[in-house]
Amino acid sequence: MLKMYHVLYNDSLADIMLSTNSREGVEFFKAIMGGTDFLWVLFVTGGVVGVTILVGCLLRKYEAHWASYTRLAFIISLICVVYGIVALQLSAMEQYYGGVTISKVRSSSYERFFWETRKSLDNVRNIEQAIHNQAEAFNKLVIESQDSPFNRPVTIVLILGESTSSLFMHGYGYPLRTTPKLDSMEREGQIVRFRDVVSPASSTILSNTRSLTYYTMEDGGKPWYQFPTLLSVMKRAGYKTAWVTAQDAMGMNSMVHLFGSTADTLLGTPGTIPTDAAGYYDLDLPPRHDGQLLDILLYRDRMEGGAGFFEVIHQMGCHEYYGDRFPKEFEYFHPEDLPQRRGEKKDRYLLDYLNAVYYNDYVTVSIIDRYKSEDALVFYFSDHGEVVYNDPSSPDFRGRAFHRVGVSVPFYAYMSPSLRRDYPEVWERLIGAKDLPYETDLFTHTLTGLLGIRTKYTNPSYELFSSSYRKDRPRVVVGLEGSYMPLK
Repeated sequence: MLKMYHVLYNDSLADIMLSTNSREGVEFFKAIMGGTDFLWVLFVTGGVVGVTILVGCLLRKYEAHWASYTRLAFIISLICVVYGIVALQLSAMEQYYGGVTISKVRSSSYERFFWETRKSLDNVRNIEQAIHNQAEAFNKLVIESQDSPFNRPVTIVLILGESTSSLFMHGYGYPLRTTPKLDSMEREGQIVRFRDVVSPASSTILSNTRSLTYYTMEDGGKPWYQFPTLLSVMKRAGYKTAWVTAQDAMGMNSMVHLFGSTADTLLGTPGTIPTDAAGYYDLDLPPRHDGQLLDILLYRDRMEGGAGFFEVIHQMGCHEYYGDRFPKEFEYFHPEDLPQRRGEKKDRYLLDYLNAVYYNDYVTVSIIDRYKSEDALVFYFSDHGEVVYNDPSSPDFRGRAFHRVGVSVPFYAYMSPSLRRDYPEVWERLIGAKDLPYETDLFTHTLTGLLGIRTKYTNPSYELFSSSYRKDRPRVVVGLEGSYMPLK
């Protein structure tokens, strides 16, 4: 935990684990075993076992010398153990019922596992109740006004990336040509790249529950599920909705369960939305690559009625295990291409990530190409970034970080030729915001504001394309311990 996430076990990590399925769990285990840390754990564990056996043998050999002290030592040890367990459990229980994170100083790993997992399960029950009440909440959701800049139905597409850091993209300054297709579109003036964008967290759950709802970092400790989701607002505004995913549907906190299941249409690549659990947990599923999304995309002309069509396309992106994220024919970068060599294992790990970014560039632009002939507005951003030996303060670290190097994400906007021609003022609004600092917890506000959808949650200072957008808004990142810290 400390190596991969820089935190001890807590309820946020429990949320992530409870949302993880068997296939993702295997990939995570492969990533852990890929480094020397796992071998060190095995080595230390073996050493402790060996010392324990040695001490036991010595005690048996010299039993006659210490037998007279056995009963007294046992009683004292038992009192100390019982006192320690009871005292710590009472303290942990008091913190649990007080609704605070269990102290890392005054608790053991067993206590944290028990109480933080219980807290996570409480969160799950609250979310389940919220999902159960969504129909009633949807009926109460009021669109106060709707003044779209488009005078005809349009297709709105959100390509939701995964674990893709802008710091490894050529368009954002990385020396290798990891994003040739997006770079080409930008040079030709077909796409807008927003230069300074961060995610609100370095995990999928903590990030997307902010980006895909009206919840913002200013709302602090309030539960995210008390706020309307982007899908529910779009449906209420008359749009037909769809969720197309390359990620698994299983898991208590999976994005399909929390968001995708509320869409009018839900589709997934092979193995993501199983018809039965037995087939799902078969680890011999076919390789899963985001290119499979291209076969199941939906289009507005296939959706009957509605003010327009809103589709979320959820990629696997650059999620660990990176080597499984791209077909072998997209293994473009090799050790001799790296600007800096770090040793065979680290080079291999970084190369897999770079090739995943390279493949993601191909898939993202291929998705955009499918909507060129429609009246389409497409956004692409990643849920969070990833650290792969590029943190100056910890050059040997790979995993999640809560400062800029771990939450820097790409953000692009595309308008099809027909929309750019007929609505140049909208295109100019997108271009005019490309240099502004932005955090993706505001995306629901930004998109609904651009489409002229007004609710009681509307705040123009949160809308990137509004003249009232607050450029000096402090950007805050939430850590896996639940603490909020300024971006640095």
